Amino acid sequence: MEVGWEDAAGKGKIRGRARRMKPVETGDQPVEYIFAGGMSFRYLNMLLNEELTIMRRKDTGSGEIPDAGKRILVRKGREFMVIRYEDVAYFFIENGVSYLIDAKSHCKYIMAQPLRNIELTVNSKYFFRVTKKYLVNINAVVKFRPMKKGKLEVQLSPDPKEAVVISQLKAGTFKRWLMEN
Repeated sequence: MEVGWEDAAGKGKIRGRARRMKPVETGDQPVEYIFAGGMSFRYLNMLLNEELTIMRRKDTGSGEIPDAGKRILVRKGREFMVIRYEDVAYFFIENGVSYLIDAKSHCKYIMAQPLRNIELTVNSKYFFRVTKKYLVNINAVVKFRPMKKGKLEVQLSPDPKEAVVISQLKAGTFKRWLMEN
């Protein structure tokens, strides 16, 4: 008879691939089970982002970045790294994959979630969605210049490989965001 781990509810045995499950402590919660395979990254990211979403709603009013102590889980090759939001220059999409650019090391990291989900977890006081492709930290904006028809071209640090152009519709909101924060 094959012996497997009990499922999270303790109602029976789990067999087959699910036997590779590992118990993981989640604070005050009872022991949760996470797959040792590819599911673990998504599950950890989900736990992390739920925590960040809750923390985002609390505004300290002290002028500090409220989620400065919060971290985001990223992937570089086979490694998983934890990066603080204050160290993020910008997020962008390339070939359908979301990436993060580290402001200090200028490294590019793979994100496990789409940019629209990332946008919901970050503090809108410090991050702005300049285009469909870029979500920018206020500290990464070096300068901008006007273009034809009310558009703006933004220079970021570290410099992306392409021009970042803000549409006429978002240009006014972007300028206000820069001046107010």
